[in-house]
Amino acid sequence: MLRPCNLIPKYLTDKIKNAAYLPTSEAKAAAATTANAIPSKSGGTQGMRAVRASKSALSSLSFSTFGDSSCGDDDGRGNSSSTPRGQYMLHHDNKLTSSGTSTLLKTSKSCEGRLIARTIPKRYGEYDCHKPATRIDPTASIASLAEWQKEHKICDGVEDTDAGVGCIRPKESSSLSEDEDEVVVLDLYLLRRSFLDEEADNNQTSSQRELRVQALIGSYDMSRNMSSHARISTEDSTSISTDISGTKDDGSFSDNIFHFHMNRSSNELMSRTLRRLELSATRKLQSLHPLPNGKKSDRGKEANLALINKVTSSKLILLDDELSNEVEESGDDCDRRICSEVDLAGLSSSDILRSLSSIGDCKRWGVALTVPALILPWIINRDQGVDGEEDVDDSTSDSTDEGSCSTINFNALETVVIGITPNPPTVLEVQTFENFTAQNFVGVPIVVETTIIYATRAIITWFVDGNVVVAHDSKSYTPAVEDIGKSVSILITPVRPEHNGEGCQEAYEFVNAVEPLPLMPIMKLREGWSRVDVVERDGGNNLRVLTYNILADLYAGRQLDQQLMYSHCDMKDLMRSRRMPMIIAEILSYKADIICLQEVDASIHDSLISPVLRTKGYQGFYSNKVTSQQEGCSMFWSTSVFEMARAEDMQEFPLRSLLTKDAPLDESEYFNAKSTVRDLVELERWESMNGIRQLLEAHDEVRRVYSESVGQILQVVRLSPKQSTPSEQSCSSKPDSIVVANTHLFYHPMAGHIRLLQAFAICHKLDQIRRTDPESPAPLLICGDFNSDPLSGAVRLLTNRSVLPSYDCWKHLNIYTWECGDSDYMMDHGFIGNYDPDDTLSCCIEEDFVDAHCDEASIMESLSSDDSIDDISPPAVVLPSCFPTLVSGCLNLPSFTNYATDFVETLDYVFASEPSVQEPFGFRPKGEAPMPSEELVKQYVAMPNKAMPSDHVALVCDFEWVKKEQ
Repeated sequence: MLRPCNLIPKYLTDKIKNAAYLPTSEAKAAAATTANAIPSKSGGTQGMRAVRASKSALSSLSFSTFGDSSCGDDDGRGNSSSTPRGQYMLHHDNKLTSSGTSTLLKTSKSCEGRLIARTIPKRYGEYDCHKPATRIDPTASIASLAEWQKEHKICDGVEDTDAGVGCIRPKESSSLSEDEDEVVVLDLYLLRRSFLDEEADNNQTSSQRELRVQALIGSYDMSRNMSSHARISTEDSTSISTDISGTKDDGSFSDNIFHFHMNRSSNELMSRTLRRLELSATRKLQSLHPLPNGKKSDRGKEANLALINKVTSSKLILLDDELSNEVEESGDDCDRRICSEVDLAGLSSSDILRSLSSIGDCKRWGVALTVPALILPWIINRDQGVDGEEDVDDSTSDSTDEGSCSTINFNALETVVIGITPNPPTVLEVQTFENFTAQNFVGVPIVVETTIIYATRAIITWFVDGNVVVAHDSKSYTPAVEDIGKSVSILITPVRPEHNGEGCQEAYEFVNAVEPLPLMPIMKLREGWSRVDVVERDGGNNLRVLTYNILADLYAGRQLDQQLMYSHCDMKDLMRSRRMPMIIAEILSYKADIICLQEVDASIHDSLISPVLRTKGYQGFYSNKVTSQQEGCSMFWSTSVFEMARAEDMQEFPLRSLLTKDAPLDESEYFNAKSTVRDLVELERWESMNGIRQLLEAHDEVRRVYSESVGQILQVVRLSPKQSTPSEQSCSSKPDSIVVANTHLFYHPMAGHIRLLQAFAICHKLDQIRRTDPESPAPLLICGDFNSDPLSGAVRLLTNRSVLPSYDCWKHLNIYTWECGDSDYMMDHGFIGNYDPDDTLSCCIEEDFVDAHCDEASIMESLSSDDSIDDISPPAVVLPSCFPTLVSGCLNLPSFTNYATDFVETLDYVFASEPSVQEPFGFRPKGEAPMPSEELVKQYVAMPNKAMPSDHVALVCDFEWVKKEQ
């Protein structure tokens, strides 16, 4: 038996105490007792016995050298047991120390290997095969970066303070959860030693050889992500093939490297994991390697498997290269390695790997695997015997059966020492818009984000035209005019304090070269607005707000009646890989302090909009509609104008939930104990809520549509403006906080009453939120696509504060049903689809909103009396006096914000609360960005088009912070 070691890492002790991993049931019981027993100074004998029992259980966790005194001189695996035993102990500080001597281990001449082992979340188990297909060989990029670092005096990605070269150092935020299920990912590589020797210089150092091995492994990993028939060329003209089963001696990569991939449970014992690796690799090698006569021998295969199953040989070892070199210099057998075995008793694979990686790179760890010599792909081939020797004479054959390889001794074993790399810095995932296939425009930032593990951050270096470094240690790069026509590529280097990422780099190239930004006449029209910086806008007393329906990609390619909804526009101009970068360019040009977006695809928010705006100093969040469609609203704010918002300050509400029975009617929650009776009297209740509730209870169809069918969302955030100085804060025109809302109301032309109810519900909820401090209610900003014209009930409520039962928005109350939203119904009744691409342009120009939406007589005639619902009278909807007066951010009402072939109207708005005697803080509108004329849009028929990426116009408004004197 091995002499146990009682000194183990603290985290392993904690694991055993918590019964997360226990080698025996006895240890589990003892550990459970220990966890609950605390020895005391007075008579704590029971607790002390538990501690001693726990230490006894832990004693099975030890490290030792090779061999056993009970064994003979040779155990058939090349392991000599005549050398005195050495003892290795893993201390609480994760450092191995030796208390004895080491052992000589016979190793294979034919190959050397590497085992890269990682404990990673289960969902990333096949991470390396799912990387973007544009991955390239990083060798050239690494060399270019090294030259650039030398020129700019930068070492290991850290800038010299005197270099004067700007570097952005992003903080990597990992999305990995600590309680995720994990797997141990093992990648075994066997490399032909003669190939490495052929490629090496006479004066090659061990570190240079290691770099060569890492380059080969990296090239192979890159090829794994490509087609099985793809071939690429490297600098050394070695042809790399993903087909490793071939045996044709043409210098192909498969003749020089063998790879085996395996995933195992992280809770599995390390000894079992290594055993499974040994057996599985053996089976794969046997399946790939034909016998010298070109045929397979079932007898030989069975004999090898039977033999390997009898030999328990896999070991974790500590390599002693210094002593190994002395053995070589002394002229002893050059195939012997000095090493010491690590006792794996009771330890899981993840425990071992984390322990080894925490020790650092000061020690070289390895795995000794034993496989039959026959199946090593470089031992036997058609014309040669063992690694270059002539074939064995047929006269020594034990059998003459055709198809057998009886000239080979099936009992010949080879021990392969494989260097193990535990938990190296790893890039699990690379994310960028459209997976490196989007169009790259001048002035539009390109952002690459990574998910990393066993690394503190990922250093991303950007290259233009192959090898020119244009940005270092930055997640983003903005192409310049001089980059037009040139390719863009990146090098990702995951690093941690004790590891510079060498051998872990990955390189990717963008498919499209840099192009000029397409002509966008709206940006040219607003050129004056895009040149004004926030600091220049009246000393920071202005606030710029942007609202923009960007046309979700989900709808851009939608078909109606077997025809594209935007058939006037070339399909290539509707592709999101082109449209979305144009939208980003426009958004950034306005330098808005608050950005509210509608019709945002969830994937586009995650891969493009949010990453780009974060690099530009914005904070924000996304809210999906309460539907199966992955589309919703996004809101962002500048962190140079506002303090960072807390998670609890960012809220989202499904509009369908704001008028349900669960929504409070009583406004007592607005007030706290400090509220006076006068406060309660002056602030009337939201009386209209009672009438709306009664309508929902009495009208089944309105209740079904509003409370069960529509999926619109309300985004709300409370923001705290940054004050100039503490001394100026008391006299500042900025409040302590403001409340900003973003929404996209229901779309149907006949559902004006539904949008009215949604607008009232929004005001009610916002008034609750802004009264967190009853003594100082926060000012409001309400942005969005209201799908309502300026005379609609929803807009009238926000601007005139009341909508009576006689108002026009109620006209479809007893007609509209959810089924009216069907595409066939809307086309039959003239709401959509009036554009005929075969008509002349003049027909499109004469198209009028009235024709499509206000021909009430024809619509009413087409609806039979059976389609109508029993008349139910609508309620009056009135905002109470406690709700602030809202003012539009546009001093001049736009002629339109949405221009389609069959619909032209103003649908988008920015509203702000005015100051009053009761609420001194508010906003004063100063103006809006110029709006395009109909003549400009008609040049392209309608929106979207090749120059206008959305069917809506972005609304940009400037406000002034105002404080009304009491």
